[in-house]
Formats: sequence, structure tokens, C-alpha cells
Amino acid sequence: MASIGDLRDLQLVHTGLVCRDIDAAKVHLGDLLGVHWIGVDREDWNLTLNGESVTLSLRIAHASTGQANFELIEAIPNTPWITTEAISQHHLCFYSPDSVSACKGLEQQGFMRLLGVEGDPQGYFKQPDGLLVEVIGDTLLAYLHGLYAQSLKGSG
Repeated sequence: MASIGDLRDLQLVHTGLVCRDIDAAKVHLGDLLGVHWIGVDREDWNLTLNGESVTLSLRIAHASTGQANFELIEAIPNTPWITTEAISQHHLCFYSPDSVSACKGLEQQGFMRLLGVEGDPQGYFKQPDGLLVEVIGDTLLAYLHGLYAQSLKGSG
């Protein structure tokens, strides 16, 4: 079992990126990284941000090189998904088989929950120094692995 609040015991799943124009970023990063992006259809997501229930229309794409996985999110003002640059690194996503305990551990270490509510098996957490971390459990990991497998088939 992972140590409470210790990122070293969690598995890195992907690096999250935020962009101003997801279509342009997909082309640029596709060429730069040699990846094929899966997804970008606009979808409404019911989320809890900073303790408030909201519905956001998000555009998200995923890609994999086989060694590294990426999530690309189009920026939305007044949310954690903002950037002043065309593309910027945003968060690190980690998996834990006991994601509820991992989330609780981050909160005990002083990370502030930005996405989700206490007791959720996943969420975004911000360290006082500014590091943004996402923690996910089994269900979301399986979903993401499916997208990464599609990405690899598309880039072959």
C-alpha cells in the first residue's frame, strides 16, 4: 500500500498539457512528438471545482508514444485549465490502487483539492508551492489505457 501522501509510491500515468487552441496544438504536438491524438469532441462534464458544482464544456485529447502518455485540454477561463501561452505543461497524473487513501494523504500533506469532493477516488490537488497533481483510480486508469491504445494504433 502506498505511503499516505507520498507521490513516489504512485504510478505516473500522463503529463497534462493546456492549450489555447486544441486543433492547432494537436497538429504541432503530433508532429513534434510523433503521436496520434484521440478525442477532442466537446463534452459537457459535471464537476466539483473548489467545492462548487459546475458543468463545463471541455475539449480533451489523449496520445501516447508507448513510453509516455499525454492529455491535452483546451483552456477555459476561471478554471484550473488556463494558460497564457499557446501550450503549457499543466499537471502530472498519478494512479493508485487505493486512490481514496492517496487523495486523503495528499490533503493531509497540505495539498488543496481543486477538483472533486472529499472521499472521491480521484481529483486535482494543488501543493502550496504550486505543483498540480491529479490522482486517479482503477476505473479512470482503464479508460485512459483504452485511449492510449487507440492512439498507438492511429500513429502506426
